Amino acid sequence: GGRGGADKKVKVQFNSSDTLFGTLRDVNFEQVGAHVKARATFLKSVQDEKDGLQGKSVTEIKEYVKKLREVNIQQEKNLLSLHTSIALRLKSAVTDHNFTRRLECEQGMIQGTMATDKYLDYAEEMICGSEPLPKVLRLLCLCSMINNGVRRYDALRAMLVQAHGIGVLVTLSNLERLGLLKKQESATSGISGLSSQIAAASISVAAAGSIAANLVAEKVTAVTGWDALRRRLNLVVDASEEERDADVSYAYSGYAPISIRLVEKALRPPPQGWMSLEESLKILPGPLFQQQQEPKGRALPWDITPPVCHISSKPSKVVVVVFIGGITFAEVSALRFLSRQQGGGAAS
Repeated sequence: GGRGGADKKVKVQFNSSDTLFGTLRDVNFEQVGAHVKARATFLKSVQDEKDGLQGKSVTEIKEYVKKLREVNIQQEKNLLSLHTSIALRLKSAVTDHNFTRRLECEQGMIQGTMATDKYLDYAEEMICGSEPLPKVLRLLCLCSMINNGVRRYDALRAMLVQAHGIGVLVTLSNLERLGLLKKQESATSGISGLSSQIAAASISVAAAGSIAANLVAEKVTAVTGWDALRRRLNLVVDASEEERDADVSYAYSGYAPISIRLVEKALRPPPQGWMSLEESLKILPGPLFQQQQEPKGRALPWDITPPVCHISSKPSKVVVVVFIGGITFAEVSALRFLSRQQGGGAAS
């Protein structure tokens, strides 16, 4: 910390017992300030009500005492002060020029509203401006996955080596091996050799046409894969703020994560389930399968018989979603939102 402890950092552990935190952890960063202000207004109204108790009826005083039991005023004030400080720090971070510029660039890529050269120019600015390497690589990987590769990749790689040293080539190689980053082929690179392929083979005109059609289809699918997914899964929600707040896309300011859209589909009964999107899902990397688990006829040694329940109400449906490789906090918030919409429980 700084002199006199003015800049001393304190670790604070939050949990669901803090009602304000329970709300703030799932809202979009643009709405944090409004929620903190609303809570402050509520606490002030409770305090003002206390000052005006004189002359109130016994019933009204009892109601106020009941409210006090539900709201620990002093504790709430302390937590509000803490959350206000955090909200101010958050506001400073999200209004920073570098943050807003990067957010604009990422949203432009996802929505398809920004020219490729514009965000590649921004990537070069980040490299020359000594931005942290992870931020640069995240932008390039996003560009690669959306556009099926990065244009000007060789030039960008050379700039990264100059800025971060030869060791960055190992990181780039690992990203390429994982399929997160690659050089974009030109639109005609796969078709340029078509005439030589046809000339080298003694085949009919119909067969030559078939080869050309398959090759063109393969290239078109690779180039437009993201565009197809964006439309079919409704990944970008172009709506008013109120309409967006009623959809999982609120978590990313108008973008619905693919993972959450798949869970949303999986919760629907056949034929509206996620297998109805089989053709769209083939665009995504990795195998696609669905397995229906049937109850076994005999009990297994590890089976545990649940206790008898005399409650007549129908038990809530619980869906367990497993992510392998990591999940963002925004996706967790979107899952909670989806769980509330479905009226069930979700564990992630």
